[in-house]
Amino acid sequence: MILTISTGRLRDNRDLELFSVLLNVGSSGSNPNGRGRIFEDFSFEYLPIPETEETKVKVPTYRELGFSCVKFPDLPVHLDPEFETFTYGHVKRGFGDIECLLKLKRDNILFFYVTLQKREKWYPCIIGYFTNLELHDCRELTREQIQSFKYKGFANNAHLKRIDPYVDFLIKGGKGSQLFKKAFPLSEDSNPRELRKSLRDIILTATGKKIESGKPWFRWTLTCNKTDKLLRMVEV
Repeated sequence: MILTISTGRLRDNRDLELFSVLLNVGSSGSNPNGRGRIFEDFSFEYLPIPETEETKVKVPTYRELGFSCVKFPDLPVHLDPEFETFTYGHVKRGFGDIECLLKLKRDNILFFYVTLQKREKWYPCIIGYFTNLELHDCRELTREQIQSFKYKGFANNAHLKRIDPYVDFLIKGGKGSQLFKKAFPLSEDSNPRELRKSLRDIILTATGKKIESGKPWFRWTLTCNKTDKLLRMVEV
């Protein structure tokens, strides 16, 4: 029996369709330090967003994480997701993200993709994933109850380092979770706004529809209906 943890109760997910979710994370062009970089060999920099809330413990700066060349290296970072203990805190964005996360089974994949800069162009790229998932629905929990997750494997999560730890979901990846050494581009090389032709039948919207040309899909929560095929592609 495969179970997902929800507000302290275990919920049987055997009746849900097996699929995977892709979440857009990391620093974007609208953030003070811009996007992380992708290089010719597809190695990359995972640049987190800045921390904008008060924290109860010191969090690292961009400089301390090795990003001394960004415009504002001494800004504190909100390192989420983090790939040391594989935790992620999600706050509702809309457009189907909550519904998608609630469908995840333990053995599904939660992919993370970012936009990465390469000279004058940027590209949406998958940089890693969590599997063997543990998902906690925190929407009805008190702040004190959320803080208690630091004793349950989430001590390294950025939300639990804040004075106000508000978060809708806390998600932990288990064995097999990884941060890639090489990024996997989701878009055509000639046009970062166009989904790669080889992905157009397997990467879908949050509601399971094909992505229309010209839409800003690279900011959306996406789903995958052929997880095994995508895994084979990203792990080449």
